[in-house]
Amino acid sequence: LEEIGKVPAAAEKMRDGLSVKLSALHPRYSAAQESDCVPALTEKLRVLAVLAARSNTPLTVDAEEVDRLALSLAIIGNTMEDPALSGWEGFGLAVQAYQKRCPAVVEWCAEQAQARGRRMQVRLVKGAYWDAEIKRAQVMGLPDYPVFTRKENTDLSYIAGAARLLAHRDRLYPMLATHNAHTVCA
Repeated sequence: LEEIGKVPAAAEKMRDGLSVKLSALHPRYSAAQESDCVPALTEKLRVLAVLAARSNTPLTVDAEEVDRLALSLAIIGNTMEDPALSGWEGFGLAVQAYQKRCPAVVEWCAEQAQARGRRMQVRLVKGAYWDAEIKRAQVMGLPDYPVFTRKENTDLSYIAGAARLLAHRDRLYPMLATHNAHTVCA
């Protein structure tokens, strides 16, 4: 982060950014360890965000498994409360379109940004843990999967998520990431 901050920014306001996985910052990032990991990760992420804000370097919290989403949102929300980040629009997160909660997460982001009077960066991705999410749901005997099980549904969720992001451009800075040609065209 410090090295990225040393590189002169281009004509745009923002420079190259950094993505971070919360699981890389805490050895026990799980719901069972919520009382320990949420405060600890909030502080670690806050320190990184303040450093990033000082050099106007975008910082994105990467998406992880479904069962960590609520923890991630709590940590991100807590971090956004820091007054040192006031006015900085380089903070954000990755949202996975294959998760059935994608629309709710986009709306949560819009609400967080509006409450703080600044835009938030949101990178929409298809998702990276599909096999593990399906297997975990099967092992736990859950009645449904937390992710879409058909590619067509994930594609549709992605397009709907992109539309939501674009509809909230006053509060969100949409970043769309996909390798799918159809999705790019849409």
